[in-house]
Amino acid sequence: MFYRNSLRKIHTLINHKLYPLNDHQSDKFNQLITTSREEFHSTGCLYLPNFLTQSTLSTILHEIDSIVKDFSQNLFHSYVQHTDNLYNTSSNSPEMESSSKTIIAYDQIPSNSLLRKIYSSNSLIHFLTQIIQIYPQLYPSCDKLGALYVNIYRQANRLSWHTDHSHFFINLLLQQASDPDEGIFEYKTDKKIISRHDFQSGGLVMFNGRKYLHRVTKVCTSKSPRINAILTYDCTREHQLSEYVLQKFFGRTT
Repeated sequence: MFYRNSLRKIHTLINHKLYPLNDHQSDKFNQLITTSREEFHSTGCLYLPNFLTQSTLSTILHEIDSIVKDFSQNLFHSYVQHTDNLYNTSSNSPEMESSSKTIIAYDQIPSNSLLRKIYSSNSLIHFLTQIIQIYPQLYPSCDKLGALYVNIYRQANRLSWHTDHSHFFINLLLQQASDPDEGIFEYKTDKKIISRHDFQSGGLVMFNGRKYLHRVTKVCTSKSPRINAILTYDCTREHQLSEYVLQKFFGRTT
């Protein structure tokens, strides 16, 4: 299955009718860029529902299920205490948050998986570059653990309030928690909390994590975990995470 998947073109993996990423000269593509750019820059959050086809989503979830079984003893169960700066884990701070999840690192994702195929797609990278506009070009990260990784939020897991170092992150929504009120992505604008109950599996999210505090609410009773993939891009070809960050969030540096 993985070999056949590796031969599939990007336009067969995403919903090409809604998101014609290969048709750079078409009016529909240009309109998509314009509306996506306006939404991201005005609200800090771009949501593209049904970005993945149902076939792609089903296959990726099957891949993740296989990874979880194959690496069950090696997946890192992250638990971090931090301030609203996720990288500040000093226990001397009076206002500490806690975040926990299971992580599938980049080197645990098979080289011929659909996730890697989507992540390295030049069409997707061009599309994201056109939307964010901050940098002339985006590149896939060179980091062996954090270039592309999967977060799994099971019962008692959550991601507490924090901001990011980067102006944006790219999030593929793969599975929502089975309880519709758990594992919800939320962010603050002008002290107002925005709860994105509209986020659905198969969607893509671009979010300005540096400007807005955000979190994933606690998963409590859901039998099915919340699963998402983080696609890391940077303005340089040499991007890598520091050893401190790798140790904290992946439990290892290599």
